[in-house]
Amino acid sequence: MRRATEQALSVPAFRTPVDCTPWVLGGLWPTELNEPRPETASLAAYLRNDLHRIADSANQKLREINEAGLAEPARQAEEARVINVARAFAVLRVESTIRHLRQEPLGFQPEYLSLGTVPDEPTRVVRREHSEPTVVIEHHDAERPTAAAPPEMAADVPPPPSEAPEIDWATVKSDPLAEPQPAPVRMPEPTPEPEPTPDPPAPVRMPTPQPDPPTPPAPRRDKAVAATQVESSDSRLRRLLTFVARQEPGLAWAVGDRSDGSTVLATDLAHGWIPPGVSLPAGVELLLPQRRRGNLNDIIGHTEHRLTYRPGDGFASPTDLDVTSPDLDVRRLEAVPDLGWRLAEATHWRDGLPRMVHTMAKAGAAGTGVVDAELDVLRVHLDTARYQVFSQYPDVGDRLFCNCLLLAATEAIASGDQVAANYHFAWYIELTAVKVEGWGQQP
Repeated sequence: MRRATEQALSVPAFRTPVDCTPWVLGGLWPTELNEPRPETASLAAYLRNDLHRIADSANQKLREINEAGLAEPARQAEEARVINVARAFAVLRVESTIRHLRQEPLGFQPEYLSLGTVPDEPTRVVRREHSEPTVVIEHHDAERPTAAAPPEMAADVPPPPSEAPEIDWATVKSDPLAEPQPAPVRMPEPTPEPEPTPDPPAPVRMPTPQPDPPTPPAPRRDKAVAATQVESSDSRLRRLLTFVARQEPGLAWAVGDRSDGSTVLATDLAHGWIPPGVSLPAGVELLLPQRRRGNLNDIIGHTEHRLTYRPGDGFASPTDLDVTSPDLDVRRLEAVPDLGWRLAEATHWRDGLPRMVHTMAKAGAAGTGVVDAELDVLRVHLDTARYQVFSQYPDVGDRLFCNCLLLAATEAIASGDQVAANYHFAWYIELTAVKVEGWGQQP
Protein backbone atom coordinates (compact mmCIF):
# COMPACT_ATOMS: atom_id res chain seq x y z
CA MET A 1 0.00 0.00 0.00
CA ARG A 2 2.81 2.36 0.83
CA ARG A 3 4.52 1.73 -2.49
CA ALA A 4 1.27 2.19 -4.34
CA THR A 5 0.70 5.47 -2.54
CA GLU A 6 4.19 6.70 -3.37
CA GLN A 7 3.76 5.78 -7.03
CA ALA A 8 0.40 7.51 -7.16
CA LEU A 9 1.87 10.67 -5.67
CA SER A 10 4.82 10.60 -8.07
CA VAL A 11 2.52 10.70 -11.10
CA PRO A 12 1.66 14.35 -11.92
CA ALA A 13 -1.98 15.21 -11.54
CA PHE A 14 -4.08 16.01 -14.59
CA ARG A 15 -3.57 19.62 -15.56
CA THR A 16 -6.21 21.53 -17.42
CA PRO A 17 -4.99 23.80 -20.22
CA VAL A 18 -4.19 27.31 -19.09
CA ASP A 19 -6.58 30.02 -20.25
CA CYS A 20 -5.27 33.55 -19.73
CA THR A 21 -8.22 35.25 -21.43
CA PRO A 22 -9.59 36.77 -18.17
CA TRP A 23 -6.18 38.26 -17.32
CA VAL A 24 -5.58 39.57 -20.85
CA LEU A 25 -9.03 40.94 -21.70
CA GLY A 26 -10.62 41.51 -18.31
CA GLY A 27 -12.12 44.99 -17.91
CA LEU A 28 -10.90 46.30 -21.29
CA TRP A 29 -14.13 46.38 -23.29
CA PRO A 30 -15.09 50.04 -23.83
CA THR A 31 -18.41 51.21 -22.44
CA GLU A 32 -19.20 52.97 -25.73
CA LEU A 33 -19.67 49.55 -27.36
CA ASN A 34 -21.80 47.95 -24.64
CA GLU A 35 -25.03 48.95 -26.36
CA PRO A 36 -25.22 47.66 -29.96
CA ARG A 37 -25.72 50.38 -32.52
CA PRO A 38 -25.67 50.15 -36.32
CA GLU A 39 -22.86 52.71 -36.71
CA THR A 40 -20.57 50.88 -34.25
CA ALA A 41 -21.47 47.25 -35.00
CA SER A 42 -18.63 46.68 -37.48
CA LEU A 43 -16.10 48.44 -35.26
CA ALA A 44 -17.13 46.30 -32.29
CA ALA A 45 -16.81 43.13 -34.38
CA TYR A 46 -13.28 44.07 -35.49
CA LEU A 47 -12.28 44.86 -31.91
CA ARG A 48 -13.75 41.61 -30.56
CA ASN A 49 -11.98 39.52 -33.20
CA ASP A 50 -8.63 41.22 -32.62
CA LEU A 51 -8.86 40.83 -28.83
CA HIS A 52 -9.68 37.13 -29.17
CA ARG A 53 -6.74 36.70 -31.54
CA ILE A 54 -4.41 38.24 -28.99
CA ALA A 55 -5.79 36.00 -26.23
CA ASP A 56 -5.61 32.87 -28.41
CA SER A 57 -1.98 33.61 -29.33
CA ALA A 58 -1.12 34.03 -25.66
CA ASN A 59 -2.87 30.75 -24.75
CA GLN A 60 -0.98 28.94 -27.50
CA LYS A 61 2.30 30.33 -26.19
CA LEU A 62 1.39 29.24 -22.64
CA ARG A 63 0.70 25.70 -23.85
CA GLU A 64 4.11 25.59 -25.51
CA ILE A 65 5.75 26.79 -22.29
CA ASN A 66 3.97 24.10 -20.25
CA GLU A 67 5.12 21.40 -22.68
CA ALA A 68 8.73 22.64 -22.63
CA GLY A 69 9.40 21.08 -19.22
CA LEU A 70 10.92 24.19 -17.65
CA ALA A 71 11.59 24.53 -13.95
CA GLU A 72 8.79 26.01 -11.90
CA PRO A 73 10.35 29.49 -11.35
CA ALA A 74 11.35 29.79 -15.01
CA ARG A 75 7.94 28.58 -16.19
CA GLN A 76 6.11 31.08 -13.99
CA ALA A 77 8.34 33.91 -15.19
CA GLU A 78 7.73 33.03 -18.85
CA GLU A 79 3.98 32.75 -18.31
CA ALA A 80 3.88 36.15 -16.59
CA ARG A 81 5.87 37.72 -19.42
CA VAL A 82 3.54 36.30 -22.09
CA ILE A 83 0.44 37.49 -20.22
CA ASN A 84 1.88 40.98 -19.67
CA VAL A 85 2.82 41.37 -23.32
CA ALA A 86 -0.60 40.19 -24.49
CA ARG A 87 -2.30 42.53 -22.03
CA ALA A 88 -0.25 45.46 -23.34
CA PHE A 89 -1.25 44.72 -26.94
CA ALA A 90 -4.90 44.42 -25.93
CA VAL A 91 -4.76 47.77 -24.13
CA LEU A 92 -3.26 49.45 -27.21
CA ARG A 93 -5.96 47.95 -29.41
CA VAL A 94 -8.78 49.16 -27.15
CA GLU A 95 -7.26 52.63 -26.75
CA SER A 96 -7.03 53.07 -30.51
CA THR A 97 -10.69 52.07 -30.87
CA ILE A 98 -11.75 54.54 -28.18
CA ARG A 99 -9.83 57.35 -29.90
CA HIS A 100 -11.50 56.43 -33.16
CA LEU A 101 -14.95 56.53 -31.54
CA ARG A 102 -14.38 59.85 -29.81
CA GLN A 103 -12.46 61.26 -32.77
CA GLU A 104 -9.71 62.44 -30.45
CA PRO A 105 -6.29 63.33 -31.85
CA LEU A 106 -3.19 61.60 -30.59
CA GLY A 107 -1.43 63.22 -27.66
CA PHE A 108 -2.46 64.82 -24.39
CA GLN A 109 -3.07 68.45 -25.22
CA PRO A 110 -5.73 69.03 -22.50
CA GLU A 111 -3.29 67.92 -19.82
CA TYR A 112 -0.60 70.24 -21.09
CA LEU A 113 -3.05 73.12 -21.06
CA SER A 114 -4.08 72.40 -17.50
CA LEU A 115 -0.46 72.19 -16.43
CA GLY A 116 0.29 75.48 -18.15
CA THR A 117 -2.41 77.41 -16.28
CA VAL A 118 -1.32 76.30 -12.83
CA PRO A 119 2.18 77.86 -12.73
CA ASP A 120 0.88 81.23 -13.99
CA GLU A 121 -0.74 82.05 -10.64
CA PRO A 122 2.33 81.60 -8.42
CA THR A 123 4.51 83.54 -10.84
CA ARG A 124 2.18 86.53 -10.60
CA VAL A 125 2.35 86.48 -6.81
CA VAL A 126 6.14 86.41 -6.88
CA ARG A 127 6.29 89.36 -9.27
CA ARG A 128 3.99 91.43 -7.08
CA GLU A 129 6.25 90.85 -4.11
CA HIS A 130 9.17 92.24 -6.10
CA SER A 131 7.14 95.19 -7.36
CA GLU A 132 6.05 96.38 -3.89
CA PRO A 133 9.46 96.95 -2.22
CA THR A 134 11.25 98.25 -5.31
CA VAL A 135 10.41 101.91 -5.84
CA VAL A 136 12.99 102.19 -8.60
CA ILE A 137 10.45 100.72 -11.03
CA GLU A 138 8.75 104.11 -11.27
CA HIS A 139 12.03 105.95 -11.88
CA HIS A 140 13.05 103.50 -14.58
CA ASP A 141 9.75 103.68 -16.44
CA ALA A 142 11.69 105.23 -19.28
CA GLU A 143 14.03 102.24 -19.31
CA ARG A 144 11.22 99.74 -19.72
CA PRO A 145 11.96 99.24 -23.41
CA THR A 146 15.11 97.39 -22.36
CA ALA A 147 13.11 94.77 -20.49
CA ALA A 148 10.39 92.86 -22.31
CA ALA A 149 8.84 91.12 -19.31
CA PRO A 150 7.66 94.21 -17.28
CA PRO A 151 4.84 95.05 -19.74
CA GLU A 152 3.10 91.85 -18.64
CA MET A 153 3.47 92.93 -15.00
CA ALA A 154 2.04 96.33 -15.81
CA ALA A 155 -1.20 94.57 -16.78
CA ASP A 156 -1.30 92.88 -13.39
CA VAL A 157 -0.33 95.94 -11.32
CA PRO A 158 -2.94 98.49 -12.54
CA PRO A 159 -5.43 97.65 -9.77
CA PRO A 160 -3.34 99.47 -7.10
CA PRO A 161 -2.54 102.77 -8.89
CA SER A 162 -3.28 104.69 -5.67
CA GLU A 163 -0.18 103.19 -4.06
CA ALA A 164 2.05 104.70 -6.72
CA PRO A 165 1.26 108.37 -5.89
CA GLU A 166 1.65 107.63 -2.16
CA ILE A 167 5.08 106.23 -2.83
CA ASP A 168 5.90 109.31 -4.93
CA TRP A 169 5.04 111.53 -1.97
CA ALA A 170 7.22 109.46 0.27
CA THR A 171 10.05 109.60 -2.20
CA VAL A 172 9.68 113.39 -2.52
CA LYS A 173 10.18 113.72 1.24
CA SER A 174 13.08 111.33 1.14
CA ASP A 175 14.70 112.78 -1.96
CA PRO A 176 18.11 112.97 -0.29
CA LEU A 177 17.86 109.26 0.28
CA ALA A 178 16.70 108.51 -3.23
CA GLU A 179 19.20 110.90 -4.88
CA PRO A 180 22.32 109.04 -3.78
CA GLN A 181 21.06 105.96 -5.61
CA PRO A 182 20.47 107.63 -8.99
CA ALA A 183 23.36 110.05 -8.40
CA PRO A 184 26.04 107.39 -8.76
CA VAL A 185 24.23 106.23 -11.85
CA ARG A 186 23.94 109.67 -13.46
CA MET A 187 27.35 110.93 -12.33
CA PRO A 188 29.22 108.22 -14.15
CA GLU A 189 27.30 109.25 -17.26
CA PRO A 190 29.68 112.18 -17.88
CA THR A 191 32.49 109.87 -16.86
CA PRO A 192 31.93 106.86 -19.08
CA GLU A 193 35.61 107.21 -19.96
CA PRO A 194 36.77 105.23 -16.91
CA GLU A 195 34.22 102.63 -17.92
CA PRO A 196 35.85 102.07 -21.31
CA THR A 197 38.93 101.17 -19.28
CA PRO A 198 37.16 97.92 -18.32
CA ASP A 199 36.20 97.68 -21.99
CA PRO A 200 39.74 96.78 -23.01
CA PRO A 201 39.46 93.60 -20.96
CA ALA A 202 36.36 92.87 -23.05
CA PRO A 203 38.48 92.48 -26.17
CA VAL A 204 40.76 90.37 -24.03
CA ARG A 205 37.78 88.09 -23.45
CA MET A 206 37.04 88.11 -27.16
CA PRO A 207 40.35 86.54 -28.08
CA THR A 208 39.70 83.92 -25.43
CA PRO A 209 37.31 82.12 -27.83
CA GLN A 210 40.19 82.10 -30.31
CA PRO A 211 42.14 79.59 -28.24
CA ASP A 212 38.98 77.46 -28.48
CA PRO A 213 40.23 76.10 -31.84
CA PRO A 214 42.10 73.44 -29.82
CA THR A 215 38.68 71.73 -29.93
CA PRO A 216 39.29 70.50 -33.52
CA PRO A 217 41.93 68.05 -32.30
CA ALA A 218 39.07 66.18 -30.63
CA PRO A 219 37.45 65.25 -33.96
CA ARG A 220 40.87 64.32 -35.26
CA ARG A 221 41.11 61.78 -32.46
CA ASP A 222 37.63 60.55 -33.35
CA LYS A 223 38.77 60.10 -36.95
CA ALA A 224 41.80 58.19 -35.79
CA VAL A 225 39.67 55.96 -33.61
CA ALA A 226 37.16 55.49 -36.43
CA ALA A 227 39.97 54.57 -38.79
CA THR A 228 41.27 51.90 -36.44
CA GLN A 229 37.77 50.55 -36.00
CA VAL A 230 37.10 50.49 -39.75
CA GLU A 231 40.24 48.46 -40.15
CA SER A 232 38.75 45.81 -37.88
CA SER A 233 36.00 44.07 -39.82
CA ASP A 234 35.02 42.08 -36.75
CA SER A 235 34.27 45.22 -34.73
CA ARG A 236 32.28 46.71 -37.61
CA LEU A 237 30.16 43.58 -38.03
CA ARG A 238 29.63 43.40 -34.29
CA ARG A 239 28.47 47.01 -34.24
CA LEU A 240 25.99 46.40 -37.07
CA LEU A 241 24.74 43.20 -35.47
CA THR A 242 24.24 44.85 -32.09
CA PHE A 243 22.36 47.74 -33.70
CA VAL A 244 19.59 45.47 -35.03
CA ALA A 245 19.64 42.80 -32.33
CA ARG A 246 18.95 45.37 -29.59
CA GLN A 247 15.72 46.31 -31.38
CA GLU A 248 14.40 42.73 -31.67
CA PRO A 249 16.36 40.54 -29.22
CA GLY A 250 13.82 37.74 -29.60
CA LEU A 251 14.97 36.98 -33.16
CA ALA A 252 18.16 35.38 -34.45
CA TRP A 253 20.31 37.73 -36.56
CA ALA A 254 23.33 37.26 -38.82
CA VAL A 255 25.58 39.74 -40.61
CA GLY A 256 28.51 38.88 -42.86
CA ASP A 257 30.88 40.16 -45.52
CA ARG A 258 30.66 38.65 -48.99
CA SER A 259 33.52 38.11 -51.37
CA ASP A 260 32.47 41.13 -53.47
CA GLY A 261 32.89 43.44 -50.44
CA SER A 262 29.19 43.87 -49.67
CA THR A 263 27.70 43.27 -46.22
CA VAL A 264 24.51 41.23 -45.94
CA LEU A 265 22.06 41.25 -43.01
CA ALA A 266 19.44 38.55 -42.40
CA THR A 267 17.25 36.88 -39.81
CA ASP A 268 15.72 33.42 -39.70
CA LEU A 269 12.18 34.83 -39.45
CA ALA A 270 10.11 33.89 -42.51
CA HIS A 271 12.81 33.14 -45.12
CA GLY A 272 15.02 36.12 -44.15
CA TRP A 273 12.38 38.86 -44.22
CA ILE A 274 13.06 41.88 -41.99
CA PRO A 275 9.91 42.88 -40.05
CA PRO A 276 8.66 46.48 -39.98
CA GLY A 277 9.61 48.73 -37.11
CA VAL A 278 13.31 47.75 -37.24
CA SER A 279 15.72 50.54 -38.18
CA LEU A 280 18.44 49.20 -40.46
CA PRO A 281 22.04 50.48 -40.43
CA ALA A 282 23.60 52.09 -43.45
CA GLY A 283 26.01 50.04 -45.51
CA VAL A 284 24.19 46.68 -45.44
CA GLU A 285 22.15 44.73 -47.98
CA LEU A 286 19.09 42.58 -47.39
CA LEU A 287 18.17 39.25 -48.91
CA LEU A 288 15.97 39.29 -51.98
CA PRO A 289 12.44 37.92 -51.59
CA GLN A 290 12.67 34.15 -51.93
CA ARG A 291 11.59 31.00 -50.11
CA ARG A 292 14.49 29.60 -48.12
CA ARG A 293 14.85 26.56 -45.92
CA GLY A 294 17.30 25.59 -43.21
CA ASN A 295 18.92 27.39 -40.32
CA LEU A 296 20.24 30.93 -40.16
CA ASN A 297 23.56 30.03 -41.82
CA ASP A 298 21.72 28.43 -44.74
CA ILE A 299 19.46 31.45 -45.13
CA ILE A 300 22.21 34.09 -45.22
CA GLY A 301 24.29 32.08 -47.70
CA HIS A 302 28.02 32.07 -48.30
CA THR A 303 30.06 34.83 -46.61
CA GLU A 304 33.76 35.38 -46.04
CA HIS A 305 33.29 36.46 -42.42
CA ARG A 306 30.11 36.21 -40.36
CA LEU A 307 28.75 37.04 -36.91
CA THR A 308 25.48 35.72 -35.49
CA TYR A 309 23.22 36.54 -32.58
CA ARG A 310 20.87 34.10 -30.86
CA PRO A 311 18.06 35.03 -28.44
CA GLY A 312 19.58 35.18 -24.99
CA ASP A 313 23.09 36.23 -26.07
CA GLY A 314 24.55 39.22 -24.27
CA PHE A 315 25.56 42.54 -25.78
CA ALA A 316 28.99 44.12 -25.50
CA SER A 317 29.35 47.34 -23.52
CA PRO A 318 28.55 50.35 -25.72
CA THR A 319 31.45 52.45 -27.03
CA ASP A 320 31.86 55.56 -29.16
CA LEU A 321 31.83 53.38 -32.26
CA ASP A 322 28.35 52.06 -31.44
CA VAL A 323 26.87 55.25 -32.90
CA THR A 324 25.34 53.87 -36.10
CA SER A 325 23.22 55.93 -38.45
CA PRO A 326 20.09 54.27 -39.85
CA ASP A 327 19.28 54.31 -43.54
CA LEU A 328 15.77 54.09 -45.00
CA ASP A 329 17.05 53.04 -48.44
CA VAL A 330 18.36 49.69 -47.19
CA ARG A 331 14.95 48.13 -47.97
CA ARG A 332 15.02 49.45 -51.55
CA LEU A 333 14.24 46.76 -54.13
CA GLU A 334 13.29 46.77 -57.78
CA ALA A 335 10.09 48.77 -58.09
CA VAL A 336 6.89 46.74 -58.31
CA PRO A 337 4.84 47.98 -61.29
CA ASP A 338 1.44 49.43 -60.35
CA LEU A 339 2.23 49.05 -56.66
CA GLY A 340 -0.76 51.01 -55.36
CA TRP A 341 -3.31 49.34 -57.62
CA ARG A 342 -2.00 45.82 -56.96
CA LEU A 343 -1.87 46.42 -53.21
CA ALA A 344 -5.48 47.61 -53.22
CA GLU A 345 -6.50 44.50 -55.18
CA ALA A 346 -4.61 42.18 -52.81
CA THR A 347 -6.26 43.67 -49.72
CA HIS A 348 -9.78 43.59 -51.21
CA TRP A 349 -11.87 40.96 -49.41
CA ARG A 350 -8.72 39.41 -47.98
CA ASP A 351 -9.58 36.81 -45.35
CA GLY A 352 -8.19 37.82 -41.95
CA LEU A 353 -7.74 41.52 -42.76
CA PRO A 354 -10.02 44.29 -41.47
CA ARG A 355 -12.03 46.11 -44.11
CA MET A 356 -10.25 49.37 -43.31
CA VAL A 357 -6.96 47.97 -44.68
CA HIS A 358 -8.36 48.02 -48.22
CA THR A 359 -9.64 51.57 -47.72
CA MET A 360 -6.27 52.75 -46.39
CA ALA A 361 -4.44 51.05 -49.26
CA LYS A 362 -6.57 52.87 -51.84
CA ALA A 363 -6.14 56.21 -50.04
CA GLY A 364 -2.38 55.76 -49.78
CA ALA A 365 -2.06 54.76 -53.43
CA ALA A 366 -4.15 57.74 -54.57
CA GLY A 367 -2.26 60.13 -52.28
CA THR A 368 -5.47 61.65 -50.94
CA GLY A 369 -4.20 61.70 -47.36
CA VAL A 370 -5.06 59.61 -44.32
CA VAL A 371 -6.53 60.67 -40.99
CA ASP A 372 -4.08 60.27 -38.11
CA ALA A 373 -6.61 58.38 -35.98
CA GLU A 374 -7.23 55.84 -38.75
CA LEU A 375 -3.50 55.44 -39.32
CA ASP A 376 -3.09 54.78 -35.61
CA VAL A 377 -5.75 52.04 -35.75
CA LEU A 378 -3.97 50.51 -38.75
CA ARG A 379 -0.69 50.45 -36.83
CA VAL A 380 -2.39 48.64 -33.96
CA HIS A 381 -3.59 45.98 -36.43
CA LEU A 382 -0.02 45.71 -37.71
CA ASP A 383 1.38 45.37 -34.19
CA THR A 384 -1.15 42.62 -33.48
CA ALA A 385 -0.11 40.75 -36.63
CA ARG A 386 3.58 41.14 -35.72
CA TYR A 387 2.88 39.76 -32.26
CA GLN A 388 1.13 36.73 -33.78
CA VAL A 389 4.03 36.16 -36.19
CA PHE A 390 6.56 36.37 -33.38
CA SER A 391 4.47 33.97 -31.28
CA GLN A 392 4.80 31.35 -34.06
CA TYR A 393 8.51 32.03 -34.57
CA PRO A 394 10.49 30.39 -36.11
CA ASP A 395 7.82 28.35 -37.97
CA VAL A 396 5.32 30.95 -39.20
CA GLY A 397 2.21 30.02 -41.17
CA ASP A 398 2.00 31.32 -44.73
CA ARG A 399 -1.47 32.86 -44.38
CA LEU A 400 -0.59 34.78 -41.22
CA PHE A 401 2.74 35.86 -42.69
CA CYS A 402 1.12 37.14 -45.91
CA ASN A 403 -1.47 39.10 -43.93
CA CYS A 404 1.36 40.70 -41.95
CA LEU A 405 3.11 41.60 -45.23
CA LEU A 406 -0.04 43.27 -46.57
CA LEU A 407 -0.54 45.19 -43.33
CA ALA A 408 3.09 46.35 -43.36
CA ALA A 409 2.86 47.45 -47.00
CA THR A 410 -0.43 49.28 -46.40
CA GLU A 411 0.91 51.08 -43.32
CA ALA A 412 4.02 52.13 -45.24
CA ILE A 413 2.17 53.45 -48.30
CA ALA A 414 -0.34 55.27 -46.09
CA SER A 415 2.57 56.89 -44.22
CA GLY A 416 4.27 57.92 -47.47
CA ASP A 417 7.16 55.42 -47.28
CA GLN A 418 7.18 54.00 -50.81
CA VAL A 419 10.45 52.12 -50.27
CA ALA A 420 9.13 50.07 -47.34
CA ALA A 421 5.78 49.49 -49.07
CA ASN A 422 7.57 48.18 -52.16
CA TYR A 423 9.79 45.93 -50.00
CA HIS A 424 6.98 44.22 -48.08
CA PHE A 425 4.71 43.85 -51.11
CA ALA A 426 7.56 42.38 -53.19
CA TRP A 427 7.87 39.65 -50.55
CA TYR A 428 4.12 39.06 -50.74
CA ILE A 429 4.22 38.72 -54.54
CA GLU A 430 7.14 36.31 -54.43
CA LEU A 431 5.62 34.02 -51.80
CA THR A 432 2.15 33.94 -53.34
CA ALA A 433 3.58 33.38 -56.83
CA VAL A 434 5.53 30.36 -55.60
CA LYS A 435 2.38 28.87 -54.09
CA VAL A 436 0.40 29.40 -57.30
CA GLU A 437 3.09 27.84 -59.49
CA GLY A 438 3.18 24.84 -57.17
CA TRP A 439 -0.57 24.28 -57.68
CA GLY A 440 -1.16 25.12 -54.05
CA GLN A 441 -3.78 27.26 -52.49
CA GLN A 442 -2.88 30.94 -52.33
CA PRO A 443 -1.75 31.83 -48.77
